Amino acid sequence: MVATLTGGEVLQLRMRAQLLSRVDPDPHQLTPAAPGRIQGRGTGPGDNPGAEGIARVARHMLAVQGQDWLASRWALGVRAPGTHVGDVTAALDGGAIVRSWPMRGTVHLCAAEDIGWLQRTTEAKLLRGVPKRRELLGLSEALHERLTEVSLAALAGGARLTRDELSQAWTEAGVEWRPAWRYLLVWWICQNGLATQGPLTRVDGTLAKEPLLVHADDWFASAQVQPRALLGDEALEELAARYTRARGPVTTKDFAWWTGLTMRESARAFALAVESETVTAVHTDEAGAHWIAPELLGTPVAGGGGGTGGGAHDGSGTPSWQLLTAFDEHLLGYTERRPQLQSTQFSEIVPGRNGVFRATVVADGITRGTWRRAKTHGSHIVATPLAGEQLAPRGLDAAVAAWARFHDFEAGSLEVAEPAF
Repeated sequence: MVATLTGGEVLQLRMRAQLLSRVDPDPHQLTPAAPGRIQGRGTGPGDNPGAEGIARVARHMLAVQGQDWLASRWALGVRAPGTHVGDVTAALDGGAIVRSWPMRGTVHLCAAEDIGWLQRTTEAKLLRGVPKRRELLGLSEALHERLTEVSLAALAGGARLTRDELSQAWTEAGVEWRPAWRYLLVWWICQNGLATQGPLTRVDGTLAKEPLLVHADDWFASAQVQPRALLGDEALEELAARYTRARGPVTTKDFAWWTGLTMRESARAFALAVESETVTAVHTDEAGAHWIAPELLGTPVAGGGGGTGGGAHDGSGTPSWQLLTAFDEHLLGYTERRPQLQSTQFSEIVPGRNGVFRATVVADGITRGTWRRAKTHGSHIVATPLAGEQLAPRGLDAAVAAWARFHDFEAGSLEVAEPAF
């Protein structure tokens, strides 16, 4: 018999799957990682438990939005309580996670061993569009190949380069190039698994502003990463199973949007996952058929709640307030974002519907407002309620403190602004 979930139960299960519930398992108890991938080279397994916690969260989530680099670090940290921004650096420097383009032509953070098979499974449509993109940019195929060749030569031998340094190598090789070409070239070498954005620490020990470009095969070999070799149906089944395990109740449409696969490919992926018993069907009161990981369906949830109510309280009767980053998977992981957000409030999260998601204030999984760092004070948070919502400063104090600790601020402060409506 197919289970039927209320809106409140969908909300709680999504929060639990996303490691955002206070009853989440400790990140250290998630799927184990192979030795040598978490810690920096030359150290033993477990030497950096914080970095291991970050890497385990990345592996569980499969991929988290990474186009806003500074914000994406907190997307991992909020799901790994007790970790620190330096642990993200250590996970990158140790080769556990990378920043690249696994799907939709969008930058994500993901486990290093997963980036290759994710790209191979989702990139066909993206690569078919490259010739037209080159034509629009005035970049010939021959010159594209030359720039790729120079890029790989510049990255050989363990080099770690910024985008500016990579393009400087083009100039030094005598190639006349246009600024509009650089994004395409960096994306191209990463999308094809030739390079990746890996460590933050330069060879001289200084920190870069964002992950540095490295030769993918050389980097993975030096970091002892063993890329997974998944193809065809095996890759589709794995993709559907892991996406669902980390997102809670989802639809085939959610999956197709998130991966960039067609609806036909997505339906095939879930058929395979059902056959392997890694997903199972459920129904919801409002939106009909969904998929869920069987082990998540077997976990207890609080009764009631409805589509705009219940969530995963901490057991004290007090709402659990959180600060989630811009582009967080809490909203970006789905096409139908209820019950996390009412459709009438979407324009407040994405002004102008331009695809740029603001950072959100969440209580028990429900989006209640937006927040930003004050420009005049790095640890001061300004939170603004959505239309019809109220924010609780006392409830948010703990969330602000957690954010400040992660970023190594001595203390965080909070200001609740008047809504802009």
